Amino acid sequence: MNDNSKIWQLCLDTLEKQELPDSRKIDKIIMESVFRSAKISSINDNKVVITTPYSFNVETIKNNQKDIEEILSGMLASPITVEILGEEDFKKTITVQNEQPFKDNLNKTFTFDNFVVGSSNRMAQNAALLVSSNPGSNFNPLFIYSNPGLGKTHLLNAIGNYAKETNPSLKIRYITSKEFVDEVIGAMKGKNSNDIYLKYKNLDMLLIDDIQFLFNKEKSSEIFFHIFNELINNNKQIVITSDKMPEELQGIESRLISRFNSGLSFGIDPPEFETARAILEKKIENLDNPSLIIQDDVVDFMANHYCKDIRNLEGALKRLFFCSIMNHTNNIDMAFALESFKDDKVVQNPKTALTKELILKTTAEFYYLTISQLVSKNKTRKLTTPREICMYLMRELLDITFAEIGTIFSNRDHSTVMKACARVDNKIKKDPDYKLAINKLKHKLGIN
Repeated sequence: MNDNSKIWQLCLDTLEKQELPDSRKIDKIIMESVFRSAKISSINDNKVVITTPYSFNVETIKNNQKDIEEILSGMLASPITVEILGEEDFKKTITVQNEQPFKDNLNKTFTFDNFVVGSSNRMAQNAALLVSSNPGSNFNPLFIYSNPGLGKTHLLNAIGNYAKETNPSLKIRYITSKEFVDEVIGAMKGKNSNDIYLKYKNLDMLLIDDIQFLFNKEKSSEIFFHIFNELINNNKQIVITSDKMPEELQGIESRLISRFNSGLSFGIDPPEFETARAILEKKIENLDNPSLIIQDDVVDFMANHYCKDIRNLEGALKRLFFCSIMNHTNNIDMAFALESFKDDKVVQNPKTALTKELILKTTAEFYYLTISQLVSKNKTRKLTTPREICMYLMRELLDITFAEIGTIFSNRDHSTVMKACARVDNKIKKDPDYKLAINKLKHKLGIN
């Protein structure tokens, strides 16, 4: 006898002993032939479905529905709602639910083919391609993190689209953490949060975007943890994106951080100049005007000044495109571009656009490194020289302290930064080639 059967028989034992009004009294024959032949077919949160082999018995059982609900509420320590169905009707309900088309929520326009790859995102893209080709393998979960606007959502959808194309039968779901929280809240209001667990545990691949918004939401986090464990334990692929590394997430339990770190974890840096330019060229190709010509120096200018955030880059291109339509021109030169961007700070006063992020990106690009390498604690010579130069440029060109610079470079002590800047200053005075390299870097930063 399973748990549901035990609950039902105990419920009937209690019902049989109760003093009921004549209108709801149950004689022994009806109890044995009608009530005890019925069963509990499902318990989902606060809803219990009771089924009977014969549909004509439904009304007889319904006569005592309130009594049954009161008894079950006491047994299960929760207010219970009972639904009574014939077994055939119950089976039809389950069949209809199973036959409903499964919504993957994928954005079909985001693919690997139109994702521009560079040194800033190559590792994350390779990992994404790997798990989409072989979901649920050794690299599970995959955790991708970066600042907003650098391609996480594109990669997440590309994974789902590629996996679906390879195997159309896969059950894949893309969802943001905010949408997941809304689902949980809606289910809790309807007293059927267990339905969410049942819905997600049958997935082959779960793609969850911006996980940072899920935490500090106790019930949602708890449900997600159980879904996460169920999928991982059954070798179902999970891919997660966030604006922070797993260990930097606030309000998250250590057990989940441990789970996140058990798979692959890669960051995406702001695109280096070449990647930003390639992204921009692809966006230009997709504009609804094949006759539009944007001069190379304009493309360079935009890639250089709007590359910190790909969405900003797209926004700048849309503004340029709009201005070309309003001015009835298909030839965009630098003068036209500067006029179009005249309200932007980068045009009003280029020096105000100089930031620590831009200095990091430009230095990393100049020395063929990633920003992660540049700010790391690795002390190899390949990294030490560019790192010290980057510190020096921040100190010289920005109004920030040695301590602030140290924080950027993996929380180094202010005295370490001070000594590094002094070494660079001395070397500039003694080594013309070294000085030339720094001047080239300054030129790339727009400092003449």
